[in-house]
Amino acid sequence: MLLENKFTAEFINHINFSYCFFDRIIVRGYILGMFRPANVICLLRNLGFSKHTNGVFKLFSDQLNRHIKNLASKIDVPILWRESHGGKEMEMQSYVEKHYFNPKKLGVICIVKSLEFMSCYWNKQVTTKKGTLFTKMFWMKKQATQHYIYINDSVLGFCCLKISSGLPFHCQFYCNGHWYLRRQLDKKGVGYKMEDNAFLRIDDEVYVQNLINEFKGSIIDARIKHWMEKWFRFDKGERSTCSGLLKHSWYTSQCEVCSNVIFKNKGYFDRVYDKILEKHHRIGTPDSLSKIFELKRERKQSKSTNKVYHQKACAKHWIQGNSIKMYNKGGYLLRVETTINNPRLPGAKLQKPIFELKGYYWYGFGCNNRFFDAIAKIDATILGDYENKFTTAVYTEKGKRVAAPDLRNPKMIAVLALLSNPRFSTEWFRSKDLLRYLSDYFSKTAEIRYQMDKLKVRGLIEKRQHSNYYRVTEKGYVWINIAYSHNRYFLTPLLSEGIHNVLYTKDNGLDVFELPQKHIKTGLHTIYQALNIAA
Repeated sequence: MLLENKFTAEFINHINFSYCFFDRIIVRGYILGMFRPANVICLLRNLGFSKHTNGVFKLFSDQLNRHIKNLASKIDVPILWRESHGGKEMEMQSYVEKHYFNPKKLGVICIVKSLEFMSCYWNKQVTTKKGTLFTKMFWMKKQATQHYIYINDSVLGFCCLKISSGLPFHCQFYCNGHWYLRRQLDKKGVGYKMEDNAFLRIDDEVYVQNLINEFKGSIIDARIKHWMEKWFRFDKGERSTCSGLLKHSWYTSQCEVCSNVIFKNKGYFDRVYDKILEKHHRIGTPDSLSKIFELKRERKQSKSTNKVYHQKACAKHWIQGNSIKMYNKGGYLLRVETTINNPRLPGAKLQKPIFELKGYYWYGFGCNNRFFDAIAKIDATILGDYENKFTTAVYTEKGKRVAAPDLRNPKMIAVLALLSNPRFSTEWFRSKDLLRYLSDYFSKTAEIRYQMDKLKVRGLIEKRQHSNYYRVTEKGYVWINIAYSHNRYFLTPLLSEGIHNVLYTKDNGLDVFELPQKHIKTGLHTIYQALNIAA
């Protein structure tokens, strides 16, 4: 399962797998006859109320609150006050997930209550010119009780239903596409590896691609209706009911479509990501974003920001209410994510009803691919192609973690300089033999063995059985000579010269080094072949 764009084609040999799916989805529910005071008055009359007083509004709120409280008590679901825990909606969701979520227990997890200002109807007594009192209905901002019902759904996984107790009873539903995939993979018994809200590995990629292709808004709509039938009811004493006139229709409010590219090597991806940030920092200009969002004409209103996300830069660009961002997630994963808040933006022409959700996916998928095409213009030959075990930590058979050789450490460079001598690949030696030559860097043989273990576990040196003698392997001789020569004769002089130029000349950008670096790489290849060092 691999995204098809210029970026994945350029780095296909370094990519483990990739996929595109929904991330966060926010859906809002409205009672369609509740947008004008006249419609509300007619609705109340149809429900048997001759007056539209504040007492009637409060009666509805009290009955709804009482039903939610009684049902929560019946099924033993805790009710928390949001003020006791603090935080925004997403922070509260993380709190619930950490303290109350149990993946084996389906159903409602807990309910969080809060008082929030919202747009609702209220009545005031108005005196007419003749001196008589008249009850007039206003649309105003007023505090009302909100119920955040957190659910471990059998289909969608971890999600949240928000019910407002103030007329006109606007509701919201939050879910995440990654939780949906996780729930379906668990049902099927397919193995996977997740980090936060991203998949790093999926054993059955064909099955997941079928899930992505078959996902549609009716799946979310069915689950919302299932939970609304249980929780959006009005307590009448012996039973709770809900009139058919108070049924909600659901519309997409915000939708995030993310494309994820998982690299094989963390060190290599770090260099790729830094190069993307360096070369494509102007991608947030209006003309570029107009092409990415496929707008029919160029928009002048855009904004770009850079912030730190997990100690890595996150670039985000806005245009006409919609946004696209890119960030390094977890060290291995490049995520490009389109957030759609304005479906009417020319180029999108999306519809808000939940049944049109599939259109949001294909539009976000296209925006992400055009963004990948824009950042694909990187000379990958200057990034290097090092084996993973030489740049990241590895584990022994006993589970011991061994760090990678640090070529920035003078002690490791001293060890490599000594072992590059051909005698150590033909003769066996002990760590105390090395101490005589490395006394300026080490005071104990244990310190030398610590550095040698990094080489031994990677097959660069070998230990003779039942003894303390070592020898550099053929593979180790090649790697040690290349690493040491690169550090001494090329990297250090280039850095010194580069720093000198930065101090005394104007900075013209790192791109001016690309052509010389390519010449250096070609020259190195020729030297290694001539000396028969490289395989």
